[in-house]
Amino acid sequence: MSPTPLPPSPRGPHCPPAAVLEAMSAGEATPEATRTHVGDCPDCRGQLQALTTAREAFVRARPPDLFLRQLERRAASQPRPVRRWLLPVLSACVPLLALLVLVPRLGQEEGVRMKGGAFRVAVSREGSAPELLGPDAQVRPGDALRFAYETPEAGHLLVLELDGRGAASVFHPYGSATSAPLPAAQRDFLPGSVVLDDAPGPEWLLAVFSPRPLEAAPLLESLRAQAGRAEPTLSCSDCSVSTLRLQKRP
Repeated sequence: MSPTPLPPSPRGPHCPPAAVLEAMSAGEATPEATRTHVGDCPDCRGQLQALTTAREAFVRARPPDLFLRQLERRAASQPRPVRRWLLPVLSACVPLLALLVLVPRLGQEEGVRMKGGAFRVAVSREGSAPELLGPDAQVRPGDALRFAYETPEAGHLLVLELDGRGAASVFHPYGSATSAPLPAAQRDFLPGSVVLDDAPGPEWLLAVFSPRPLEAAPLLESLRAQAGRAEPTLSCSDCSVSTLRLQKRP
């Protein structure tokens, strides 16, 4: 998996890879030594400025809230067939549901505390509107994925990926060694996107949410050790993990 490839540049052999400059243009964390080099290197500084300008123009043309509204309109436009057999079932269930709602329950707590949240993945393809992806949805090399994670509590988020070759990487924040802060009730899609390469499927996406910062390295190591399993799993203290499998077509 990799972001959209960048054109070659005259930068020297000691300059950081182009993917690092793209991560810097998105505001992602980078080592102090890398930032110092870029600040002192005219070639790197110029390419970073060009990437930042292009990214800002992209966000202005396709703001996250507009992207979200497109998805909501697409979902609302899909017809929902009414199945006739539901009518007698609903008529039988309504009295029971009313009874359950109206009768107070003994020992009921003041509220329900949610752990974790809703993980959403959307795909954008040239010439078509963005759409949300469900389990085992079909994707292709060149598809651009965007992520959203909604939770009632602020915390930290990592989105990890395991491909059919057994390679694991960080999709959000892209290429970072640590998680990114996530505000409470964040409904907008996260900035940036990841473009799928031609690695074979299936593609496993795992959103790891925690109230504390997370280190990516041990989680990536655990994923790589599970390559080829029916379904990879992750566990860490106080974490909530959401998993989505995608099927890639060549």
